[in-house]
Amino acid sequence: MATMTFIKTDHKVFIENVRKVSWDTGEMCEFASSFVSALQCLGEDIPYDFVMGVSGVSFRFTIDLGRWEFSNYGIRNVSPDPYAPVRRAFSAAGYEYAIQERGAYEDDAARIKASLERGVPVLAFGVVGPSDCVVITGYDEDGAILMGWSTYQDIPDDHNFPHDATGYFRKPGWHANTPAYILIGAKVPETGQDLRLIYLDSIRWAVSLMRLPNLDHRVTGLAGLQVWAQEMTDEKYFPPGDEETLGQRYVSTAINMTMLRDHCLAEPFLRRAAVAVPEFAPELSRAVEQYGEVSRIRYGMDDLIGDNFSEQAMKAIAVPEIRREYAEAILCIRDAEEQAVEQLERLLQRTLI
Repeated sequence: MATMTFIKTDHKVFIENVRKVSWDTGEMCEFASSFVSALQCLGEDIPYDFVMGVSGVSFRFTIDLGRWEFSNYGIRNVSPDPYAPVRRAFSAAGYEYAIQERGAYEDDAARIKASLERGVPVLAFGVVGPSDCVVITGYDEDGAILMGWSTYQDIPDDHNFPHDATGYFRKPGWHANTPAYILIGAKVPETGQDLRLIYLDSIRWAVSLMRLPNLDHRVTGLAGLQVWAQEMTDEKYFPPGDEETLGQRYVSTAINMTMLRDHCLAEPFLRRAAVAVPEFAPELSRAVEQYGEVSRIRYGMDDLIGDNFSEQAMKAIAVPEIRREYAEAILCIRDAEEQAVEQLERLLQRTLI
């Protein structure tokens, strides 16, 4: 773990060597990655797959029926309570927290500055471009500029202000693009952390997310996977020669692919749970096998329509035969996940607490 150094001058405060948040690391969930990065500053070594599991992100799928919406991936689209993944991650990690909706600039800046001056990073939504979550590591000009890591900071259309010498983004005018932020509080006494209960509650949450049929106007969970497969084979959504529409379909598909990439993290999370709580091993070992199959199918799908925004991948979305084969893979994933969920339900029935 890198050594954290707290730097403070008259108008600038920042924490050095904060773990970078970047899609290049393979961590696609900005909240989970930012959470791991922030907690590492406090001496915690929390695995990314653990956060993905306890938050439920590895078990969610959300699709806006017929709309090919780009916002389906957002952390606040997981459940009826938009902050449920946040609450669950902090509870499992054993930390107090406070979610602050945007208020007056002076109040928000004062809270963020106070946290940073204690050497504690802040998690925030927005700030840089459409970031789902960023980790704020410092401020300059008495709070007028925030510093930190965002997956969008190197995309000129989303952020065109020069970075700090540390590599952190520098964001002036941040308040208007920050709908909410999360202040990290004190560590909960270890006596309040029961791994058996944490994993059991997370498994119950995972089942509820996969079985949840809809969320407002969106279709979710296993039902959402079924709908996505159907839409991929519906020719009305893929008008030949309409490059703009086909490009939008590709972006939406790539976002859905990212949700399936997150599902692959269910395998190490459930394996971790089986080791931590051996009594859960019979059902979890079978669920792990099914999520291993999910991973195999998911990464094989890149040979059909990759999520790398290459010219080849973007052309493939226009080919009906490729989309049909792709849809078959989605349904195979849905079937494997349903078998995994059945094992988790058996575990919950057996424990009955």
